[in-house]
Amino acid sequence: MDQDASNVKITPESFEHVEKGDTQSAEHISGPSLSFMQNVWIRFKSNKAAMISAVIIIVMVVIAFGSSFWINNSSLVKSAPQYANLPAKWKGFDWLNGLNGKIKQNGVWTDAYASVPAGKYFVAGTDYLGRSLAQRIIYGTKISLIVAVVAAFFDLAIGITYGIISGWKGGMTDNIMQRIIEIISSIPTLVIVVLMLVVLKPGITSIILALAISSWTTMARQIRAETLSLKNEEYVLAARSLGESTFKIATKHLIPNLSSIIIIQTMYTIPSAIFFEAFLSFIGIGISAPETSLGVLLNEGQKNFQFLPYQMWYPAAVLCVLMIAFNLLGDGLRDAFDPKGQR
Repeated sequence: MDQDASNVKITPESFEHVEKGDTQSAEHISGPSLSFMQNVWIRFKSNKAAMISAVIIIVMVVIAFGSSFWINNSSLVKSAPQYANLPAKWKGFDWLNGLNGKIKQNGVWTDAYASVPAGKYFVAGTDYLGRSLAQRIIYGTKISLIVAVVAAFFDLAIGITYGIISGWKGGMTDNIMQRIIEIISSIPTLVIVVLMLVVLKPGITSIILALAISSWTTMARQIRAETLSLKNEEYVLAARSLGESTFKIATKHLIPNLSSIIIIQTMYTIPSAIFFEAFLSFIGIGISAPETSLGVLLNEGQKNFQFLPYQMWYPAAVLCVLMIAFNLLGDGLRDAFDPKGQR
């Protein structure tokens, strides 16, 4: 058989002519040409948890900040003793205990709205002063989101600038700047808040100042580490050799290539700031009455938790959903921007 194969002669007639169009179609790339951000969006859309989290966050932001048109400070602090400690009541849910205005007393479900005018009900119940828990939860969510936005602002304004300067300069400048970060990071944020209380009264101002002092250090470290590697890339060296200013190199070359780290770190900073505010308000050194936040509501609700658990469950559920949504969104953005780092 091998001998037969060796006796075969290859002639021009052994080849078949291929048309020009067939060659082009064989080499044609069928896949669409996508930019980096288009690839990121496709990968992000495939993450169902991140997409659902993004929708939840958008809805909560719209409700919280849109509430300014129908919730004011007077309605939040004005007490109505005749409606004190009413449970939640939803229209059309008379069959479901917990949402039908009934409360369990001595093992028996009784209608807490018996003495309330017809048509008057509260979807999340009321607190010990008769104030609507739903309105206070929505307003408290807005306060928590404001604190989160402020923390993200300091991350972007201070952390990025500080990290780029430290990584770009290098040498002694980098050493000094990193030692400053280590000193700031070694001081617990709680201690900074307590020091703020010496000068300022408890409230959102002291929390914002504490975040302004310490929240940006993680962002600065990550930006500095990436800048150290990016400044030796060929396109950066070419820009420097052409006489491009440091500011233009940072805005045109460094920041665009750092965008994934910036976005991801910001998404992780926001839930940390929300929890920090809630924790401070819960222990009584953050936002205090008559102002409200999720932490204040948790503090008030835990006092009556044994008899009126809904006063703590509702703000706790909103806080959990908010933090979980931001964390899942951060995970989705991380996987979308860096698919190689997926677990």
